[in-house]
Amino acid sequence: MKRQALEEVIVRHTDRIEWHSDRLPGSFDQEDIHDLRVDYKRLRAFLRLLQLEKDAGNLQVPSKLRSLYHHCGKVRDLQLFLVELHALPVAAELPVCISRWKQQLFTYKEETVRAIEEMRFKKMVNNLLKELPRQLRNETIIQFVHQKVAAIHIILLAAEQEDDLHTMRKEIKDLIYNIRIFENDWGIPFPVSGWQSEKALSDMASRLGDFNDQCIAISLLQSGYSANCHEEEKLALQELHNSWQQEKESRQQQLLQQVQLLKLEHTF
Repeated sequence: MKRQALEEVIVRHTDRIEWHSDRLPGSFDQEDIHDLRVDYKRLRAFLRLLQLEKDAGNLQVPSKLRSLYHHCGKVRDLQLFLVELHALPVAAELPVCISRWKQQLFTYKEETVRAIEEMRFKKMVNNLLKELPRQLRNETIIQFVHQKVAAIHIILLAAEQEDDLHTMRKEIKDLIYNIRIFENDWGIPFPVSGWQSEKALSDMASRLGDFNDQCIAISLLQSGYSANCHEEEKLALQELHNSWQQEKESRQQQLLQQVQLLKLEHTF
């Protein structure tokens, strides 16, 4: 793949990130946040692939863009958490805690707006383009897939913790995002396959993503404990926490068994 095609991917995804970021202030629509973060993760995965080319320069994600991504993540996590919480009858028993979470969400939105204001997209894109390699070779793609598959196999050898599942999800997503770039940006199939079923790989990434969201929700629930809460709220929080924790532990054990069934190849 020649340099011009690589440049087109960089420009296309940074343009999308800029477009979504321009829409955020005032609305903070969940779809815009989701799409911004997906484009960021595709760009990041693509840069990780290109970094393996011998003549690639410094292709790290710029710090300001990384900061914007993390700020958007905080908003997204709390938005999803509050939606889930409001759907439960127990929400009526948590007025103080919910008020505090809403105040925190407002703060996160303010921080995100400041991160957007600090972005200099044109300069960032020009700097990235200067560091691109002359081409992306099939040998490099094979090396990238080999590294990802090997990393997943190493995790599977002793996977028993929550963090193992999170790390595996990131490795799988890097593969899937690059597959999507080949299919959607260039209209060609990904030239390497280190798995028997791409659908099974994608489905597993989705299940691991749902598990990650569940872990984040429990963490946010724990942050609700406060001396300002009435005793009734603390008890309601504790009951909900215990319930979610049990569900999480059950799902974790299921996933640890399911990931062992992934059919990944050592050689291609």
